[in-house]
Amino acid sequence: MKSRCLLLSLWFLGACGITGPRQAATWYVLEDLGTATASSKPAWPGTLLVRESDAPSFYQVSAMAYSRAAGTRGHYQYASQSELPAPRIAQLIRQRLDQSGLFTAVAPLGAGVEGAYQLNTRLLDLYHDIGEAPGEVKLVLEVELVRRGDAHLLARTRIETRAPAPSQDARGAARGSNAALTQALDRLVAWLARPR
Repeated sequence: MKSRCLLLSLWFLGACGITGPRQAATWYVLEDLGTATASSKPAWPGTLLVRESDAPSFYQVSAMAYSRAAGTRGHYQYASQSELPAPRIAQLIRQRLDQSGLFTAVAPLGAGVEGAYQLNTRLLDLYHDIGEAPGEVKLVLEVELVRRGDAHLLARTRIETRAPAPSQDARGAARGSNAALTQALDRLVAWLARPR
């Protein structure tokens, strides 16, 4: 009988939230804060197909990443991105390049559209470096432009950007991520606009 009363008491205390309320999870949207000025004439006549971005397994989750020391990564416990970062980045690349007018048209690879060119991207890093408060967000992308007719690699580049985080928390990381991504998209458009 005593053990039954003890178990009921423990259950009641647990049900009442003796450990206190849990922090609510927050979901942040990765956004492009910039816009592209439309080119009067396409620099690349033909349709560009944008392949989904590759990413290491660490970034194939929605949790936002941070680093306290070089060579380490962790995930914020109660903060996530509303979409996986690599597919979201590919979507924003398509939108920005479509606005730019650098190609006749822009579509996702696998959309049933024939294209003259293909853009491959790899998300290598996207994290809030909090080694020194409030920290900064670092983004690293690898980009390849391929001519589809003969599978010829036309150009390859590595885009690295850093943007200050306004605060040393997930909210600051989200705002810094948007700024770092916007810089990366600016650089991508400028890279593709250069004559080859």
